Amino acid sequence: MTDKEDRILQKNVDEMNQNTETLQEMKIYNAMRKGIMEGKKREKRRVYTAGLGVIAAAAVALLFTYSSIGLPAKEVAQPSVQTASPKNTDDFAAYRSFSRLEPALASALEQNLVMPVGQSAENKGYRVDVTGAVTDGRKVYILYSVQNNTDKEVIHADFALQYEGIQESNLHKGAALSMLASDNRIQPGQSKDFIYTTSLSPTVKYPKEVNYNVILTETSDKALQSSSNKYRTNLDVAFELNPDMLKAQERILKTDKTLTVDGQKIKVNLVQYTPLSTYADLEYDLNNDKQIFQLINPVLISTNGGATEKLFYPDIVNSDNSEVYSDNTKFTLVFRNSQSGLKHQPDTVSLKTFGISAVEKNKMKIVVDLNKQQIIEAPGSGLELVSPTQENYADEGEILLRHTITDAEYLKYYTRLAETFTDAEGNVHKRAIKTTSAGNFGGYMTSKEGTAVDEMRYTFGKGAKDYPQPLTITLEKYINPIMDTQAVELFSK
Repeated sequence: MTDKEDRILQKNVDEMNQNTETLQEMKIYNAMRKGIMEGKKREKRRVYTAGLGVIAAAAVALLFTYSSIGLPAKEVAQPSVQTASPKNTDDFAAYRSFSRLEPALASALEQNLVMPVGQSAENKGYRVDVTGAVTDGRKVYILYSVQNNTDKEVIHADFALQYEGIQESNLHKGAALSMLASDNRIQPGQSKDFIYTTSLSPTVKYPKEVNYNVILTETSDKALQSSSNKYRTNLDVAFELNPDMLKAQERILKTDKTLTVDGQKIKVNLVQYTPLSTYADLEYDLNNDKQIFQLINPVLISTNGGATEKLFYPDIVNSDNSEVYSDNTKFTLVFRNSQSGLKHQPDTVSLKTFGISAVEKNKMKIVVDLNKQQIIEAPGSGLELVSPTQENYADEGEILLRHTITDAEYLKYYTRLAETFTDAEGNVHKRAIKTTSAGNFGGYMTSKEGTAVDEMRYTFGKGAKDYPQPLTITLEKYINPIMDTQAVELFSK
């Protein structure tokens, strides 16, 4: 494996480790959500990494990420009181020394771009101090602390950024909260620092007036399981955050070029350089005969005066993780910031990819016969059906789909199966809720050679063998790497 591929694999391993580290905190958080939220219950898949144990860390970067489903009610008996913050920002020293910041925020701090805010809200012995914020109109970061002056331990029950006058901004989807501590519990007399981040739409004109809302909840069993707001405290901090604060430093290249991979067309609409990140807006052609889920290891390449700059390993903003996009045909690749791209207009800019993960649109399904214990139809190769035994905590009418994948180190998502399935006579049935524990099956394992095994439990339910066979499961996402290295020149002087 090349050094480049090894770096990709290590990046994925680091992300898995972060998820493992936060597992215990998530158990508390999920227990709280059970009492105060309503939403669709989904079986949560365990994550395994071959050859790696659980690694404890002194600081956990990722706390949790919200979806837009079942947010807690915000009615409270007592509103918070806002004042100027008594806390000294100390030039954001705590954040500057934190080794696991997102690259965009680390760059903003290095360039002294984070705007001091200095506003706080107090309620029932709790105080939220918003010390700073920064945005490039694509992403926003809010730096704040929570001070607990009570005798009760608390955690976050909710967090939200609201722009004044935009009622449906709904920035929860894809919003994330990070912390500069080993856990998210805020003990009596303690203060902890947090970072809120979310993506913004480039097509929305956001006002300067924002409100950052935090809801804290006590952590007793009664509080976590209750739907009453008497255990929760609401704090609101209003301040100004100019969405154009870095606009004078950005550079936009309208490209309007098409990258073709495995015969599939991907339009690249523009490249935007900001002091925080470099963004490439892309769009899948509706006439493609394959459903594309991901570009494999895309690289943005710029040249200037004989020097070449390559930006690797982008994050992705799409309809799965953000309200920025409403469908899965459009997405944004978010690369690290490019100082050369900001200072000078590049001589050339190209986008290169090593392939795509995609499935033919008319093959977005897995067809199985429970009586024959066979897979009748499935896209790609490497998929087998395994019948879990009772020793592995199997439910009646449950199967295991084991998918062996090559080039897995490039992938950023899991296969996702629909919540309904169809029998041979066209009757639609709802996927059964699993009643037993996960058992010994159902994980995602990656080897250093780049081969992965994606294991998916699917519970058809009692009596499913009596349904007209075969049974068809629709695929919402599917891992199917197609290696085809292609590039397109996006810009040239």
